[in-house]
Amino acid sequence: MTTVFTLCSSNYLAQAKALGDSLLKHNPDYRFVIGLVDRLSDQVKPSYWEPHELIPVEDITIEGFDAMADDYNVVELNTAVKPFYIEHLYRRDPGVSEVIYLDPDILVFGSFKRIEETLKQYSIVLTPHICNFDDSLANVGHEIGALTMGLYNLGFIGTSRTETTFGFLDWWQKRLRYCCHYRPGSGVFVDQLWVNLAPLYFDGVYVEKDPGYNVCYWNRFERHLTQQNGRYLVNGNHDLVFYHFSAYNPDNPENVAGRGKMTAISMRECPDLEPIYNDYRNRLIENNYSSIRCLPYLLRRKRRTSKVSFKRVLRPMLSWLLEASPRAVQKYVRLRRSARSLRL
Repeated sequence: MTTVFTLCSSNYLAQAKALGDSLLKHNPDYRFVIGLVDRLSDQVKPSYWEPHELIPVEDITIEGFDAMADDYNVVELNTAVKPFYIEHLYRRDPGVSEVIYLDPDILVFGSFKRIEETLKQYSIVLTPHICNFDDSLANVGHEIGALTMGLYNLGFIGTSRTETTFGFLDWWQKRLRYCCHYRPGSGVFVDQLWVNLAPLYFDGVYVEKDPGYNVCYWNRFERHLTQQNGRYLVNGNHDLVFYHFSAYNPDNPENVAGRGKMTAISMRECPDLEPIYNDYRNRLIENNYSSIRCLPYLLRRKRRTSKVSFKRVLRPMLSWLLEASPRAVQKYVRLRRSARSLRL
């Protein structure tokens, strides 16, 4: 059995519901789970997310979770708990053979059968941000982004029930418990940058390069969207499997993407994307997006500091460093010395 899950706080439940509905339309035998990284507001009733399952983060066992909730902001915490949810979904049901994660701002447009078949041979499936280059300034910018924030987009990860997967999850958990901050350019970028190392450390990692998987603004230069007989095609001959609406704000439908310091990408620049974005916006409106997006984040405990220091990052890792190797003390000393030059 395949379980697909997403992670979000209460204000993203409209997106999570749209994702789950689209997934089951094309993969009716799957189970979809919403991992709520928040405390549920009494303004939202179970009928809202049904028929999908909702699991609040405090209902699964995460060692040190209180400290994580104190240290991380909402984005960081949502990404930090990802491997813990994957393990939980395997451990609670021995019948689950694959666990797949999707970001809540994704819509599914096709069957995941190919992913299932791949996971029969591999433990982990990843999708890269980009697969080709054209030497344009825009492409070079996306390459720099990939080198800064990760080769693979962790809006998707597929896993199968193997010893390799559980070893990977243990490795990932230990790092995300303390080092899952949003610090582009520092060597730390939430859960995503760590996974650059996964193909080096673990066998059975497959990189899915089909352009129909994880289409988004950052790979637009290599993927063109068209419609044919009621379905979307990428580059004319690849079925669109899922589209990632990262950085899209339904309140600003004139832009494909735009947040923070990034230069907004206008819909006028991407006329081929207008139908799919209008469809997505309508689904969110049907899910009462305007009210849901205003729900408060209820897990915040105290004001966090922005500085990532040795004390907050490296010292808590000492306990498992000491267990990892007879030379852990020496490693610890080297880390302590190098920490003086860290600027995260």
